[in-house]
Amino acid sequence: MSHRPDVWTETDSRDFLDLAEIAVPAREEQTEALLALIPAERNETFALVDICAGEGLLCERVLETYPRSRVLALDGSELMRARARARLAPFAGRAEVRAFELDGDDWTEQLPSPLRCAISSMALHHLEAQRKQRLFRRLADRLDRGGALLIADIIAAPTDFARLSFAGQWTKLAQAQSVAAAGSLEPYERAVADGWHPTWDTEAEAGEMPYRVFDQLKWLEEAEFSAVDCFWMRAGHAIYGGYN
Repeated sequence: MSHRPDVWTETDSRDFLDLAEIAVPAREEQTEALLALIPAERNETFALVDICAGEGLLCERVLETYPRSRVLALDGSELMRARARARLAPFAGRAEVRAFELDGDDWTEQLPSPLRCAISSMALHHLEAQRKQRLFRRLADRLDRGGALLIADIIAAPTDFARLSFAGQWTKLAQAQSVAAAGSLEPYERAVADGWHPTWDTEAEAGEMPYRVFDQLKWLEEAEFSAVDCFWMRAGHAIYGGYN
Protein backbone atom coordinates (compact mmCIF):
# COMPACT_ATOMS: atom_id res chain seq x y z
CA MET A 1 0.00 0.00 0.00
CA SER A 2 2.40 2.59 -1.29
CA HIS A 3 1.14 5.88 0.07
CA ARG A 4 3.53 8.13 1.98
CA PRO A 5 2.19 10.20 4.91
CA ASP A 6 4.12 13.27 3.71
CA VAL A 7 2.40 13.15 0.32
CA TRP A 8 -0.89 11.60 1.43
CA THR A 9 -3.76 13.38 -0.30
CA GLU A 10 -7.48 13.56 0.32
CA THR A 11 -7.85 11.39 -2.78
CA ASP A 12 -5.86 8.72 -0.94
CA SER A 13 -8.21 9.11 2.02
CA ARG A 14 -11.27 8.69 -0.19
CA ASP A 15 -9.74 5.64 -1.87
CA PHE A 16 -8.95 4.06 1.48
CA LEU A 17 -12.51 4.67 2.69
CA ASP A 18 -13.76 2.92 -0.45
CA LEU A 19 -11.32 0.02 -0.44
CA ALA A 20 -10.36 -0.74 3.16
CA GLU A 21 -12.96 -3.48 3.49
CA ILE A 22 -11.30 -5.20 0.53
CA ALA A 23 -7.60 -4.43 1.13
CA VAL A 24 -7.41 -4.95 4.90
CA PRO A 25 -7.60 -8.68 5.63
CA ALA A 26 -10.18 -9.90 8.17
CA ARG A 27 -10.83 -6.36 9.37
CA GLU A 28 -13.59 -7.31 11.81
CA GLU A 29 -11.48 -10.13 13.24
CA GLN A 30 -8.61 -7.68 13.76
CA THR A 31 -10.94 -5.20 15.47
CA GLU A 32 -12.26 -7.82 17.87
CA ALA A 33 -8.73 -8.94 18.69
CA LEU A 34 -7.63 -5.37 19.44
CA LEU A 35 -10.65 -4.72 21.66
CA ALA A 36 -9.95 -7.83 23.70
CA LEU A 37 -6.29 -6.84 24.21
CA ILE A 38 -7.06 -3.44 25.79
CA PRO A 39 -5.99 -3.67 29.45
CA ALA A 40 -9.25 -2.60 31.07
CA GLU A 41 -12.43 -4.02 32.54
CA ARG A 42 -15.64 -3.27 30.64
CA ASN A 43 -16.93 -0.66 33.12
CA GLU A 44 -13.57 0.87 33.98
CA THR A 45 -12.81 4.54 33.39
CA PHE A 46 -9.70 5.10 31.27
CA ALA A 47 -8.28 7.13 28.38
CA LEU A 48 -7.14 5.75 25.02
CA VAL A 49 -5.53 7.35 21.97
CA ASP A 50 -5.99 6.05 18.42
CA ILE A 51 -2.98 7.06 16.29
CA CYS A 52 -4.11 7.68 12.70
CA ALA A 53 -7.73 6.95 13.59
CA GLY A 54 -9.11 7.44 10.07
CA GLU A 55 -12.89 7.69 10.00
CA GLY A 56 -13.16 6.61 13.64
CA LEU A 57 -14.43 3.04 13.19
CA LEU A 58 -12.10 1.57 15.80
CA CYS A 59 -12.72 4.47 18.19
CA GLU A 60 -16.45 3.88 17.88
CA ARG A 61 -16.03 0.23 18.79
CA VAL A 62 -13.86 1.11 21.81
CA LEU A 63 -16.47 3.58 23.07
CA GLU A 64 -19.25 1.05 22.63
CA THR A 65 -17.33 -1.80 24.26
CA TYR A 66 -16.00 0.26 27.17
CA PRO A 67 -18.86 2.64 28.10
CA ARG A 68 -16.79 4.69 30.57
CA SER A 69 -13.75 5.08 28.31
CA ARG A 70 -12.57 8.34 26.74
CA VAL A 71 -10.96 8.35 23.31
CA LEU A 72 -8.66 10.78 21.50
CA ALA A 73 -8.70 10.21 17.73
CA LEU A 74 -5.66 11.62 15.91
CA ASP A 75 -5.44 11.89 12.13
CA GLY A 76 -3.64 14.00 9.55
CA SER A 77 -6.42 14.00 6.96
CA GLU A 78 -9.13 16.65 7.05
CA LEU A 79 -11.56 14.29 5.34
CA MET A 80 -10.88 11.51 7.84
CA ARG A 81 -11.28 13.88 10.78
CA ALA A 82 -14.61 15.12 9.44
CA ARG A 83 -15.83 11.55 9.06
CA ALA A 84 -14.59 10.68 12.55
CA ARG A 85 -16.30 13.69 14.14
CA ALA A 86 -19.59 12.72 12.52
CA ARG A 87 -19.24 9.08 13.54
CA LEU A 88 -18.26 9.88 17.13
CA ALA A 89 -20.82 12.66 17.65
CA PRO A 90 -23.14 10.35 19.67
CA PHE A 91 -20.32 10.00 22.23
CA ALA A 92 -20.11 13.70 23.05
CA GLY A 93 -17.92 14.31 26.07
CA ARG A 94 -16.08 11.01 25.64
CA ALA A 95 -14.50 11.49 22.21
CA GLU A 96 -12.18 14.13 20.80
CA VAL A 97 -10.85 14.33 17.23
CA ARG A 98 -7.62 16.22 16.72
CA ALA A 99 -5.27 16.99 13.82
CA PHE A 100 -1.67 15.81 14.08
CA GLU A 101 1.38 14.86 12.02
CA LEU A 102 2.54 11.29 12.55
CA ASP A 103 6.12 12.26 11.68
CA GLY A 104 6.13 15.11 14.21
CA ASP A 105 7.60 15.10 17.71
CA ASP A 106 5.29 17.34 19.73
CA TRP A 107 1.98 15.51 19.67
CA THR A 108 2.99 12.86 22.20
CA GLU A 109 3.44 15.62 24.79
CA GLN A 110 -0.21 16.58 24.33
CA LEU A 111 -1.69 13.14 25.00
CA PRO A 112 -4.13 12.65 27.88
CA SER A 113 -2.69 11.89 31.30
CA PRO A 114 -3.25 9.36 32.70
CA LEU A 115 -3.27 7.28 29.50
CA ARG A 116 -4.15 3.59 29.61
CA CYS A 117 -3.78 2.52 26.01
CA ALA A 118 -2.44 3.63 22.62
CA ILE A 119 -3.65 1.83 19.51
CA SER A 120 -2.89 2.20 15.83
CA SER A 121 -4.15 0.40 12.75
CA MET A 122 -2.64 0.39 9.26
CA ALA A 123 -0.43 3.43 9.81
CA LEU A 124 2.91 2.93 11.53
CA HIS A 125 4.48 1.16 8.54
CA HIS A 126 4.92 4.70 7.16
CA LEU A 127 7.63 5.37 9.76
CA GLU A 128 11.24 4.36 9.18
CA ALA A 129 12.98 2.29 11.84
CA GLN A 130 14.58 5.02 13.96
CA ARG A 131 11.44 7.14 14.09
CA LYS A 132 9.34 4.12 14.99
CA GLN A 133 11.75 3.18 17.79
CA ARG A 134 11.62 6.75 19.07
CA LEU A 135 7.82 6.68 19.02
CA PHE A 136 7.80 3.42 21.00
CA ARG A 137 10.01 5.03 23.66
CA ARG A 138 7.90 8.18 23.87
CA LEU A 139 4.67 6.21 24.19
CA ALA A 140 6.18 3.95 26.85
CA ASP A 141 6.94 7.09 28.88
CA ARG A 142 3.39 8.42 28.45
CA LEU A 143 1.43 5.27 29.24
CA ASP A 144 0.25 4.31 32.74
CA ARG A 145 1.72 1.38 34.62
CA GLY A 146 -0.23 -1.57 33.25
CA GLY A 147 -1.04 0.32 30.05
CA ALA A 148 -0.47 -0.99 26.53
CA LEU A 149 0.64 -0.07 23.04
CA LEU A 150 -1.26 -2.19 20.49
CA ILE A 151 -0.47 -2.04 16.77
CA ALA A 152 -2.28 -3.61 13.84
CA ASP A 153 -0.25 -3.23 10.67
CA ILE A 154 1.44 -4.65 7.60
CA ILE A 155 4.65 -6.51 8.38
CA ALA A 156 7.74 -7.30 6.30
CA ALA A 157 8.32 -10.82 5.07
CA PRO A 158 11.56 -12.37 6.37
CA THR A 159 12.08 -14.53 3.25
CA ASP A 160 10.85 -14.77 -0.33
CA PHE A 161 8.90 -17.88 0.64
CA ALA A 162 7.10 -15.94 3.37
CA ARG A 163 6.37 -13.11 0.92
CA LEU A 164 4.78 -15.56 -1.50
CA SER A 165 2.74 -17.02 1.33
CA PHE A 166 1.59 -13.57 2.47
CA ALA A 167 0.64 -12.63 -1.10
CA GLY A 168 -1.35 -15.79 -1.64
CA GLN A 169 -3.23 -15.38 1.64
CA TRP A 170 -3.94 -11.70 0.94
CA THR A 171 -5.20 -12.36 -2.60
CA LYS A 172 -7.56 -15.09 -1.45
CA LEU A 173 -8.95 -12.97 1.38
CA ALA A 174 -9.22 -9.76 -0.65
CA GLN A 175 -11.08 -11.54 -3.43
CA ALA A 176 -13.49 -13.14 -0.96
CA GLN A 177 -14.05 -9.78 0.76
CA SER A 178 -14.67 -8.13 -2.61
CA VAL A 179 -17.32 -10.68 -3.53
CA ALA A 180 -18.93 -10.42 -0.08
CA ALA A 181 -19.04 -6.61 -0.24
CA ALA A 182 -19.97 -6.05 -3.88
CA GLY A 183 -20.87 -9.41 -5.39
CA SER A 184 -17.93 -9.22 -7.80
CA LEU A 185 -14.16 -8.95 -8.04
CA GLU A 186 -14.34 -5.38 -9.36
CA PRO A 187 -13.36 -3.72 -6.03
CA TYR A 188 -10.48 -6.19 -5.64
CA GLU A 189 -9.25 -5.43 -9.14
CA ARG A 190 -9.48 -1.71 -8.44
CA ALA A 191 -7.54 -2.13 -5.18
CA VAL A 192 -4.73 -3.91 -7.01
CA ALA A 193 -4.72 -1.45 -9.93
CA ASP A 194 -4.64 1.55 -7.59
CA GLY A 195 -1.68 0.28 -5.58
CA TRP A 196 -3.43 -0.94 -2.44
CA HIS A 197 -1.79 -4.35 -2.78
CA PRO A 198 0.82 -4.79 -0.01
CA THR A 199 4.38 -5.75 -0.90
CA TRP A 200 5.71 -6.77 2.57
CA ASP A 201 9.12 -5.43 1.52
CA THR A 202 11.03 -2.72 3.41
CA GLU A 203 12.75 -1.77 0.17
CA ALA A 204 9.58 -1.69 -1.95
CA GLU A 205 9.08 2.05 -2.12
CA ALA A 206 9.99 5.17 -0.16
CA GLY A 207 7.42 5.78 2.55
CA GLU A 208 6.27 2.16 2.60
CA MET A 209 8.37 0.67 5.38
CA PRO A 210 6.99 -2.43 7.07
CA TYR A 211 9.42 -4.25 9.32
CA ARG A 212 9.60 -7.82 10.55
CA VAL A 213 7.56 -8.59 13.65
CA PHE A 214 10.71 -9.99 15.28
CA ASP A 215 12.53 -6.66 14.92
CA GLN A 216 9.61 -4.62 16.20
CA LEU A 217 9.17 -6.83 19.26
CA LYS A 218 12.84 -6.20 20.07
CA TRP A 219 12.27 -2.44 19.70
CA LEU A 220 9.30 -2.63 22.06
CA GLU A 221 11.42 -4.44 24.65
CA GLU A 222 14.18 -1.86 24.23
CA ALA A 223 11.55 0.82 24.94
CA GLU A 224 10.94 -1.06 28.21
CA PHE A 225 7.57 -2.55 27.38
CA SER A 226 6.97 -5.94 28.98
CA ALA A 227 4.73 -8.86 27.94
CA VAL A 228 5.76 -8.03 24.38
CA ASP A 229 4.34 -10.36 21.75
CA CYS A 230 2.58 -10.86 18.43
CA PHE A 231 -1.06 -11.55 19.26
CA TRP A 232 -2.55 -12.16 15.79
CA MET A 233 -1.19 -12.68 12.27
CA ARG A 234 -2.78 -13.29 8.90
CA ALA A 235 -2.01 -12.50 5.26
CA GLY A 236 1.07 -10.47 6.05
CA HIS A 237 -0.67 -8.35 8.68
CA ALA A 238 -0.16 -8.62 12.43
CA ILE A 239 -1.33 -7.31 15.77
CA TYR A 240 1.59 -6.88 18.13
CA GLY A 241 2.55 -4.71 21.06
CA GLY A 242 3.50 -4.61 24.70
CA TYR A 243 2.32 -3.71 28.17
CA ASN A 244 3.93 -1.35 30.67
